[in-house]
Amino acid sequence: MKQFFGILVFGLLSFSSVQAQAKLSDYKYVIVEKQFHFQNEPDEYNLNRMVKYLFNKYGFNAIIEGETLPDDLISNYCLALTSEVKVKGALRTKAMVTLTDCQNNTIYVSPEGITRVKEFDRAYDLSIRKAFENFADLGYRYIPSERVTDMSKSSPASEKSEDSEAEIALLKAEISELKKKEAVKEEVIQEANQEPQLKKGKDVADNTISTAKTPVYYAGEQADSSEIAITDSEGKTVMILLPSGRKDLFLVKDKNAVVYKESGKWFLSETGDGEQLITQIDLKF
Repeated sequence: MKQFFGILVFGLLSFSSVQAQAKLSDYKYVIVEKQFHFQNEPDEYNLNRMVKYLFNKYGFNAIIEGETLPDDLISNYCLALTSEVKVKGALRTKAMVTLTDCQNNTIYVSPEGITRVKEFDRAYDLSIRKAFENFADLGYRYIPSERVTDMSKSSPASEKSEDSEAEIALLKAEISELKKKEAVKEEVIQEANQEPQLKKGKDVADNTISTAKTPVYYAGEQADSSEIAITDSEGKTVMILLPSGRKDLFLVKDKNAVVYKESGKWFLSETGDGEQLITQIDLKF
């Protein structure tokens, strides 16, 4: 009888493991918090980067909050699970990893990782690593799932999907226009090099390229970390940058303008009255 009971328990545990594997395989990405609830600042003790490393170690594609998102994740956020690392305890430090989907359903909860180490940094590190040990047994491998695609249609994020698609289309149009303007910029520079007299007889600004002294701006995080305040040398806020989802390209809040980096230099592109003005800026992060 005891033998039968043992076999039954083993079978149920195996089934739970297989079920977790099947569910986890539906998801392509894992979003890691940039600051856990027990931390005083983002990535304190390098724990957030360590968690990202551990997810990647076990086959997942991990992204820390605030990092650039891949195009397919921007289009369908339900491709990602959101991770939460919980730590508690006094005499013993216990850590647990929870994964939830875009509808806030719990997909996986790890066993507790436990340590008696007293130093906070070592205790957090060891307990989290122990909580991740079970991931090795899951054998995670991403398998595209229609179920996840259908979930995105009914998730709260889908209510904004049309707006997101419109923003992406607008962004692509902006980038295309920027490329055209950059081509004009190169032509103007070449003409200026070949004919120095243009500096006296013709203002290059006619070609929408500003040749004014390069302004120096400084970037600093706002309370809302998705917004970046840009200030001048006197500390005055000149604009607010919003992430575009693409590297080195930002939208300017409340303005028809973008800030982008090309060939190691930053540029501000503003559109108004049917014309576009591109200004080189010295932006310091």
